[in-house]
Amino acid sequence: MKLFKLSLLILISLILPFCLYGYYQNRSLDVEYQTITLDDLPSELDQLKIVHVSDTHFERNRISIETLLSEIEQAQPDLIFLTGDLIDRTADLSNIPLEEFGHSLSALAPTYAVSGNHETSSGQLNEWDQEINQSGVTLLNNEQITIDFNGAQLALVGVKDEDYPIDVPMINFITDMPVLLLAHHPEYFEDYLTSNPLIEPDITFSGHAHGGQIRLPLIGPLYAPGQGFFPKYTTGIYTSEVDPSKKLVVSRGIGNSLFPFRINNKPHLLVITLERTK
Repeated sequence: MKLFKLSLLILISLILPFCLYGYYQNRSLDVEYQTITLDDLPSELDQLKIVHVSDTHFERNRISIETLLSEIEQAQPDLIFLTGDLIDRTADLSNIPLEEFGHSLSALAPTYAVSGNHETSSGQLNEWDQEINQSGVTLLNNEQITIDFNGAQLALVGVKDEDYPIDVPMINFITDMPVLLLAHHPEYFEDYLTSNPLIEPDITFSGHAHGGQIRLPLIGPLYAPGQGFFPKYTTGIYTSEVDPSKKLVVSRGIGNSLFPFRINNKPHLLVITLERTK
């Protein structure tokens, strides 16, 4: 009996720190600040700050909306990008203050969104579209727009889940301005660059990978949907292998989905500053 109790005590002492660490990791927000340099960035857009939010998976989020909004406000963004999976496919949209969340974001900075696979498969996509549009957030469903900032222009392109820039009708030709693409799936990064010769995004913003969900020391991310085991695009900034001037920004996301927790992989808020090449 004494040996059993001793063994049980040792087992608990080994497991408990791991559980506490996991609890802390899943409820702590990693706010990451990064800078991307663009050769042809107009001087008026130098130091433009973008907050990138992805994969909140409401109601499976462990970071509260209040905490998220507070951190975004502290970042003082010029633009806010939402790159899909704001809701989990299992969620009841009527239980989520999505419209209020959008209003709060839009009050901080102009906010732009695209859908992800969870919106598409939730059976509530039309309702989600409607709430986003009513919230003051600009939903880009295979659309391109031009925004003015400090007297300079910036092109924003957004594609729906599983779509590509080739699916975006060309209303205005994009010339002599930076092009930023919002697209949920990072695994299509190189394809996004070549699918439409009239839209060649300088920076693509994506989510979906959840940082690989489990990140192992010395090994890295374990698995991501669409990429399988040991995925390539999971967090931070990547450079195109075909055109090194093109960048991909991947958020690890905020919430969880089928896999209920993260390991060595905190929820993630990205703050990207655009910088003109000196």
